Amino acid sequence: MAGPALPVTSIATNQIGVDQDGLMEASQIAAQKPPVKLLSRLDDLEFLTSLSEAGLLSAAEEAGVFSKLEAAGAFSSAEKLLPLADDLKLLSTAEKLLNVESSTLVTTAAVLLVGEVGLIAVVPDDNGALVALQVATGVLAGAASVTLLAAASLFSVLQGD
Repeated sequence: MAGPALPVTSIATNQIGVDQDGLMEASQIAAQKPPVKLLSRLDDLEFLTSLSEAGLLSAAEEAGVFSKLEAAGAFSSAEKLLPLADDLKLLSTAEKLLNVESSTLVTTAAVLLVGEVGLIAVVPDDNGALVALQVATGVLAGAASVTLLAAASLFSVLQGD
């Protein structure tokens, strides 16, 4: 595995870097991607509070734009919760999550699945409670892994990987 690269040094107009594999030119050094800042900006503008105060979701509900959700009053309920989402800084939290490398999510999903296989192999199958435990943890680990893999795929597209 490659260790951390040493700082890039400027010699004349060329940039070089050094790690355990040797000298590298600037074109071989991975440039850091700038983080996505859209959600933080929306958070700074208190977009969700403005959306709530404008009553757009209530207006869409009253206009009959969304049928099943309207019947349940989901938009009115969601609209009341938007200021709370602003207070909790949910958009900037989501933005930070968007900046997680997609490979990290894939690795986490794989580790979760391997851990679950290990758990199933170690826990005995001799009584119903332990089998139920294996089934419950298997379903949870499977659902979490699928979610992580889907998020990794989406983040890969959003991050331009």
